[in-house]
Amino acid sequence: MKKMIVVAVLGLIGTQFANAQVKKGNILLGGTVGVGTSSLKTEGVDGKSSATNFEISPKVGYAVNDKWVVGVFANTAFNNAKSITDVKTKSTSIAPGIFVRNYHNLGESKFAFFGEANVSYGFGQTKVADTKTGKYTIIDANVVPGIAYFVTKRFNIEGVFGGINFASRKDTPQAPAGPETTSTSFGLEFTKQFNLGVNWLF
Repeated sequence: MKKMIVVAVLGLIGTQFANAQVKKGNILLGGTVGVGTSSLKTEGVDGKSSATNFEISPKVGYAVNDKWVVGVFANTAFNNAKSITDVKTKSTSIAPGIFVRNYHNLGESKFAFFGEANVSYGFGQTKVADTKTGKYTIIDANVVPGIAYFVTKRFNIEGVFGGINFASRKDTPQAPAGPETTSTSFGLEFTKQFNLGVNWLF
């Protein structure tokens, strides 16, 4: 009798594992939340500079097959920085964009690895000591790895581990502060940022 119960339970679990994946035609509704911090202390100088950023990114996607999902998202970011001299800088931005994601299920487990490519166009403003100093636009492109855990076949939790990033930013100072400037960056952020998200599949 005990063996029959064990076999039945294992069979049920196996069924749940097998269903724990993206299916063609699914609508993905979810997003990620990310928090990052950094600090810099210069030898021989009192105090240190620091920065904190908070991001939330809701997204909607459509599964074109059992592995590929395409969709749209909107990154919203809030950044705060403090210099060695305690001058505080704040910036806020919103950046709508598109993404493509590819899932690879880990056997029949509830885990799946995924890779995602996304690009967005954003705009925001900057304040120094509570005074608006300018506005900016930014093009941001990323290729990121991640892992998803399917709590049920309709709900999963995911973690995204930094990735490869390219950004081009154009700053327009508050008149008559100075000329516009454009900067670009490219970097590997695998160990510098972690985003946690949840998704529902319908």
